[in-house]
Amino acid sequence: MLWFALVLYALFLIFQLLYMFIPLFQNKKHYPQQRDDALKSVSILIPAFNEEKVIKYCLSGILNSHAQHFEAIFINDGSSDRTFHVLKKALKLVRTKRQLRGELNYQTVKAIYQSKRYPYLYVIDKENGGKADALNAGVDYAKHELVVTLDADSVLAPDAIVEMQQAFIDPKVIAAGGVVHIGQGMRGKLPTFSLSGLLRFQVLQYLTAFYLHKHVQSKLGAITVIAGAFGTFKKSALIAVGGYRRTVGEDMDITLKIQQLIKKTGAGEKLIFVPKATCFTECPSTFSDLFNQRMRWQKAFIDCVITYRYRFFRQMKCLPSLYLLLDSLLLGTVNAFFMIFIPFTLLIYQTPLIIPLTLGLISLLMACYQSIVALVVSGRFGFRYRFRDYIRIGLFIPFEVVSYRLLGILFVICGTFLYFRNRESWHVSRRVGQLQLEEGVL
Repeated sequence: MLWFALVLYALFLIFQLLYMFIPLFQNKKHYPQQRDDALKSVSILIPAFNEEKVIKYCLSGILNSHAQHFEAIFINDGSSDRTFHVLKKALKLVRTKRQLRGELNYQTVKAIYQSKRYPYLYVIDKENGGKADALNAGVDYAKHELVVTLDADSVLAPDAIVEMQQAFIDPKVIAAGGVVHIGQGMRGKLPTFSLSGLLRFQVLQYLTAFYLHKHVQSKLGAITVIAGAFGTFKKSALIAVGGYRRTVGEDMDITLKIQQLIKKTGAGEKLIFVPKATCFTECPSTFSDLFNQRMRWQKAFIDCVITYRYRFFRQMKCLPSLYLLLDSLLLGTVNAFFMIFIPFTLLIYQTPLIIPLTLGLISLLMACYQSIVALVVSGRFGFRYRFRDYIRIGLFIPFEVVSYRLLGILFVICGTFLYFRNRESWHVSRRVGQLQLEEGVL
């Protein structure tokens, strides 16, 4: 047991060092700037189920976009609240017709609407089928070569779509993920750290997950999930893999399908991370909402591991398979269960106290340093706090490492047990509408 613990710890150190040093010493990648008329056209798909409290923020982000050559399609997935009425009032919708390919399966579409005020905005009104079903309908009706998937509680930065379009200048790019920031952590144009502890924890977690983890995964060709909140795909790739599967983790599932397609074609295509393409999302502000969200995430992960268990390495390349099985499964899930037994193991084997104390101190220092590196790297891409906020962050980081971060163990264990107890059940995120983004900016 002790040797197993040491092996896990060695793997943990390797991955954490990669996450810190590769982004820190990697120069920003500059894509050759192209004229607007040379960029690929984009269809933005926004699946919406009972989003009346947040849909107006998402709409404002699209209206303030600097992009050219795009359309946005809201898919009202059988909402029982006033989501459709909010869109109808804001957009002045009229019925229209759209040509569709009919290559994907989804619930019945009742009507297609186009905005009289903004002719590039559309609404698909369909029967409820879930997020994956709504996205399949959107892909089928999308006109353009690139498809952006955006959550209804996410707000695009003005240049987000342009950055994605620039990234796809490289013909080898088949899909790309952007950065997702916590919307409640914004006050107009600037980020703020004057937040509750629960929101502060999530802000730091998102900065680390995107600017460090996604950065390294992209560099190694090992991306296994493009966040559903904001991702971009070639439409032809989505059609080739049969669209989205009905599952709680449709974003991870479609990414793994794309990884299979990459190995199958053998054309050198790739998934990348675009750190300058950003959006802002509403995150849980209470522990119960955060717990429900993380239960969904862990259920989604376990579902994909089980579904694709015979496809790793055989139908996917080595690095994404290795990354998911080692870092996500072994260190992320298996290790969470192992952590429970560490105190008992120390007692049984009478391990000298200096060993766990030393390893614990190294882990604490590394976790703190990783958060600092995330702040440095995010600052390189224009996401900077005021000086007083950096002081607040510096004081909060050590406390967060020994308190909030330990919640991850609880979330992983509970989510895994709940998946095997009732894999079909999950809670829909409760929308509050707390974003405070300055109009005309986002």
